[in-house]
Order: sequence, then structure tokens, then C-alpha cells
Amino acid sequence: MPRYSVIITRDVTESTIVQVEAETPEQAEVTAFEKLFNSADTEWELDEGSWNKGDSYVTGVDELP
Repeated sequence: MPRYSVIITRDVTESTIVQVEAETPEQAEVTAFEKLFNSADTEWELDEGSWNKGDSYVTGVDELP
């Protein structure tokens, strides 16, 4: 009987907190994205419940030799 390697994927979300000074909420968003883009050491955390709430789906199937 053939054997297969099946990749099963779940989508999860992660968050980080970026603290900025800004005149408006809109400016705060832009400034936060700029700060994030320029950061080399941002720490992301898996959002609570994210790992088990999304539906799983197949993203690849390969027959094994």
C-alpha cells in the first residue's frame, strides 16, 4: 500500500506590543509599523486560544518512495 506525507496546516495569530509617542491614533499606527519594520529583535507571542481555534486544512500531499 502506498505511503504519503501529508502537510496539515492551521492558521494562528501572534501579537506584539509597540509603544510610541504620537499626536493621533492614526499617527500612532503609522509610527508603530515603522518602528516594527526597523526592529531586528521584536518578540511575538501566540495569541491566547489561537493555536486550537482555527480549522485545519491540507496544504500538500506527497507520495513517499
